[in-house]
Amino acid sequence: MKATSDNSRPQSLTADIRRSLEQALDGQRAGDAELLARVKSRVIDAIEHKCALLHRTVRADGGEWEPVGPGVERKLLWETADATSCLVRLAPGASFPPHGHPIDEESVILEGSLRIGADLLLRVGDFHVGLRGVEHETVSTDEGCLCFLRTARCFFEPVS
Repeated sequence: MKATSDNSRPQSLTADIRRSLEQALDGQRAGDAELLARVKSRVIDAIEHKCALLHRTVRADGGEWEPVGPGVERKLLWETADATSCLVRLAPGASFPPHGHPIDEESVILEGSLRIGADLLLRVGDFHVGLRGVEHETVSTDEGCLCFLRTARCFFEPVS
């Protein structure tokens, strides 16, 4: 998004759409200038807000890491009413207790490795889904791990 000429808000409307809106409002009576300016500002704000909701980008160096347990932290990427997408980082030796899944929980290992129970070892590039209603055994890592996780919104909350 580009900054507007008055730098008061981001400009996500293309120049041609902005120009059309301005031309449509410019032909009104001079006595209505203040009202038209307010209406124009509200219309443009509403459209830009809607455009901002259509896309979200979190840069690699953006966002905040929040602790969610001993040696475990997350960076929130996106939330809906019932799901959270985040990066999860586990320090070497960290673990997460056995747990169930209120929704299907999807993960992709990006760095390191992650063990689920005694038998399943996930490595870089591996995808895993814990189906809704199914219990996971203890999740742990010897070397540390970074993974993408899509899980229930209420499930993976920061601790204070």
